[in-house]
Amino acid sequence: MILNDDELERYARQVVMPEIGEEGQKRLCDSHVAIIGLGGLGAPVIMALAGAGIGRLSLIDDDDVSLSNLNRQFVHNTQTLGLSKIQSAAAFIHSLNPEITLHTHHQRFDAETGPTLLGDVDIVIDCSDLPATRYAVNACCIALQIPLVFGGAVRTDGQVTSFLPADEKSPCFRCLFPEADVEFAQAPSCAQAGILGTTTMVIGALQAAEAIRILIGFGESLCGTLLLYDGLNASFTPIKAQRAPDCSACGHRP
Repeated sequence: MILNDDELERYARQVVMPEIGEEGQKRLCDSHVAIIGLGGLGAPVIMALAGAGIGRLSLIDDDDVSLSNLNRQFVHNTQTLGLSKIQSAAAFIHSLNPEITLHTHHQRFDAETGPTLLGDVDIVIDCSDLPATRYAVNACCIALQIPLVFGGAVRTDGQVTSFLPADEKSPCFRCLFPEADVEFAQAPSCAQAGILGTTTMVIGALQAAEAIRILIGFGESLCGTLLLYDGLNASFTPIKAQRAPDCSACGHRP
């Protein structure tokens, strides 16, 4: 047997799936995933990956829990108001699945800290909301050849895709969003434009599902496709995403 008795019982509904089985579940249990940002998108990603049995999670965030978070960030609650999101999320994960090993980093991700924070992870899920952070995550994942799952959400709209640096045909984040940081920063934030909790739940769930598919190796990834979600009309629109040969972040690849 690949899994022990407790693992077989906990993950029984996944193990019975032919796409996963014991071998696939073992891969999840042996995987190390970094989640950058423990807010609206990070919350459903945390719940999904902790429930699915990802063996090691690196949590990266420098923010604290506030009352305005609680319409969508359900790994936090009124009892954890004022605590760091790292502490709050860690408590949630331990209550759901105490077998998971946590690496907590109460700091902002940037170009300098990135290589150390992501040095031994298998996949990165970007749930941040700052353009500068997203560009730094993208550059670090390219340098370290780590798959990256991107998600974004505002109001009732969202988008999700993945980037696979080891695939020479894969675009990167900057291929899709090449605008200068100052222009990108003019996009409305959730605080300015608002956000419906269900929007982050949908996009975060899609990010987690994408990470699981990549880790196990079943189905088709979203690499090369930017999936747009319209919550007002309950519709999805896939858009082809191509690598930009002159991209300043990944254009040097062969």
